[in-house]
Amino acid sequence: MSYRVVILDVDGVITPFLSAWQRLHAVLGTEAGLNRALYRLGAIDYYEWALYDVLLWQGATRRFVEARFQTRRGLEALCGVLKEAGVYSIALSAGVGYTRRLSHCFDFYIVNDLVYNAGGVATVAVSVSDRNKDEIAERILGILGADWREVVAVGDGEADLHMLRKAGYSIAFNPTSEEVARAAKAVIRADTLYPLAKYLKAVLRRQT
Repeated sequence: MSYRVVILDVDGVITPFLSAWQRLHAVLGTEAGLNRALYRLGAIDYYEWALYDVLLWQGATRRFVEARFQTRRGLEALCGVLKEAGVYSIALSAGVGYTRRLSHCFDFYIVNDLVYNAGGVATVAVSVSDRNKDEIAERILGILGADWREVVAVGDGEADLHMLRKAGYSIAFNPTSEEVARAAKAVIRADTLYPLAKYLKAVLRRQT
């Protein structure tokens, strides 16, 4: 099988923080435990959860929200591998769009974008939830004329499970649970992206 598409999660894979939402709450000093609890109880849906979280940030300046954050070391090496292999690269994240500065590495970068008004946070445009990553990926694959057998998927959390199980080849990068680790064909545990870049290079080279 020839792999034509690589799909990567962002939070916890490209970035060292597991959730762009939780990181921004920490930066802004907001407490969102109640919203999270309501979602887990089924009292609100994902869109409402995202909206209620963002309302806690209302008025925060774009400059402050999008201030520089750290990625894992080795991102450019990973970008180089993807480019050299000539595959389509997709970053698919249920996180927040202030990570969009990473988009230069990918052909598609799908994330939930904050909406600003007069330079301050107003609301959010929700595209990706913790349950629809595989559906969004399928739409993009349809545009590319590809199917899941031609996909290498990389993820770390439960939101990536369907994607990992459907992909022709799947990699759990620092999996957050044993279920995620079992869903993948390979598991990589590392603090940088260099091991992932090296492994992806090998996988994409040995295509038959």
